[in-house]
Amino acid sequence: MANILVKTSQRNYRINVGMKSMTILKQQLSRHNKDGRIFLLFDANFYALHGVKLSKSIRRTKRSVAEMIVPSGEKYKREFLLASIYDFLLSERISRPDLIVACGGGVTTDIVGYAASTILRGVEWGVVSTTLLGMVDASIGGKTGMNHMRGKNLIGAFWQPNFVHSDMIYLATLPEREFTSGLGEVLKYAGLAGSKISKPLDEYFSKGKTYNWKLLTKLVELSAGYKAKIVSKDEREAGIRIWLNYGHTVGHAIEKSFGYGKLLHGEAVILGIVAALELGKVIGLRQSASLDSYHRMATSMLSLIPRKKLKIEAICDAITLDKKRSGADLKYVLLERPGKPFIADKLDRGAIEQAVNQMLELY
Repeated sequence: MANILVKTSQRNYRINVGMKSMTILKQQLSRHNKDGRIFLLFDANFYALHGVKLSKSIRRTKRSVAEMIVPSGEKYKREFLLASIYDFLLSERISRPDLIVACGGGVTTDIVGYAASTILRGVEWGVVSTTLLGMVDASIGGKTGMNHMRGKNLIGAFWQPNFVHSDMIYLATLPEREFTSGLGEVLKYAGLAGSKISKPLDEYFSKGKTYNWKLLTKLVELSAGYKAKIVSKDEREAGIRIWLNYGHTVGHAIEKSFGYGKLLHGEAVILGIVAALELGKVIGLRQSASLDSYHRMATSMLSLIPRKKLKIEAICDAITLDKKRSGADLKYVLLERPGKPFIADKLDRGAIEQAVNQMLELY
């Protein structure tokens, strides 16, 4: 089992990646919660498939456990669900020595993590990550929060987990679209890290099998390891952590303009990555052969996304609104080549529109 260390000022913690690793999870729970209760908050889809077995296994350790099932989907990452989580925790009389465990994908870990950061001014928490996107990205780095009607992830806090547990066996029941969504974040890391991740990702696609466990486990370990290094160097996005927004400026605008949940987050990120690559062409970046190869891999992934009628005006308006709200030029993460990101700003709307239009034509 891979054991990846994340170092932050709040706390240091481990990301465990492996197969059928319940023993490791029990060790994590014992290490981080010796006397208190365990609050298990399950994504509804995950609970239907694995929740009862996971809960029974934890209860066999004679721990005191309370459970809540939270609905699945981006549209639920709002204040009404947060209020329900608060009601559950408080009605169960949660106390500071207790441990909250979020069992699910990115939506679940985002909002449960935010509840943990704010209930009783902060209760420790851990993650049982159950989706590919969660394992490679959302569960790592302590960014917690929820959406607002004015935009995605506008309310939140940095609250690092005590552990992240990624059991690959849970991916065997992951729907195909959720798999693609997770691969969108892996594609992001392939661009940021270069051949170390892009080569095994290209090999993964060439094998033609979604559940190639050896390659898939390697991709999860490499992606999680890359993010762990970035977070350890820049916990609160004051510097290089902004690189992790690669593909997300346009991706978030697509989600907002089209409606949260109609495209999955990672699907929108794939579109955003292709737009970023096209933007590099528009502003005159020289294209290396390695970037051409990466561009082909990114555009090939567009065929995995359901066809939706996206509107260039709505996407660019959502980007402009973000710019006005921040009161500054938006920073776009682009690639000089795979493994060498850089920040571009002061880009005019015309260039953005042209890049988005070229992405939509490829889509």
